[in-house]
Amino acid sequence: MAEFIGSDQAMTLQQNLRDRQPEIGKTPSLANGGRILHVLNPEEIGWGTLREIAEQDGIIGFPLVQAEQTIAQIKEHLGARWETPKWLVYRGARAQVLKACSEVQFAATLPEGWQVAHHITPSDQVITEVQELNLNTGVAPYPAYYMKSEAVPVLTSFIRDDLGSVVATASVADRYHPQGRLAGHVFAGMVSVGATYRGRGLGKLINALALIESAERFNWEVATEHVAADNPASRAMIAACGLDEAEGLRSVIAMRPGEVFTR
Repeated sequence: MAEFIGSDQAMTLQQNLRDRQPEIGKTPSLANGGRILHVLNPEEIGWGTLREIAEQDGIIGFPLVQAEQTIAQIKEHLGARWETPKWLVYRGARAQVLKACSEVQFAATLPEGWQVAHHITPSDQVITEVQELNLNTGVAPYPAYYMKSEAVPVLTSFIRDDLGSVVATASVADRYHPQGRLAGHVFAGMVSVGATYRGRGLGKLINALALIESAERFNWEVATEHVAADNPASRAMIAACGLDEAEGLRSVIAMRPGEVFTR
């Protein structure tokens, strides 16, 4: 099992987040995203403090924001050279999401011998298997401590085939402070499907199953997912699980030139 994985830079960032967790956990305007720090209210934290963090980490996230306004603030306070990629936000209220996810679940039939599992504190073996599947599909994995719910509650869901291999996975993180701007929201994603099994609806199914299971465990009110505008397959998968595009909202990343952030 790899506690921290990726490039040396990514591992340093993950360690920084873990070291900051005691402060993050008591600050409503911050959220530990496992891979990067997320800021919900920059003015409350202060742009001077955020500049120090951004310079140390090289990357910082701003979830569910008005993109133009946030990008202008980033350029003003962090510097004009900072890159600002953004993702579409999909959001769904509990009842709507669970209804759609139940329909996905009931319409699916897994082959004989296949199994679905959900873990809040997965074993080291499961963590390694999920991380490897993420890496193989171009998803930067969560670090092991994060998957073990040592920072925030995180549900890891996966499907095993009849040979025991993890062939699909998804995750739901209850990462927002109960007094913060996104109280009651969870972040779903990290969906990965092995190359051999793509095109069978397994991504949609495991995403739906993770949302259903996490609703019972975390009692969330709103589910959110982020997706690139040029990824129609993922957008369709998320919509099938009852989440709608949140018009006008984006999730923005501020990245120092030369940094890389994978989906």
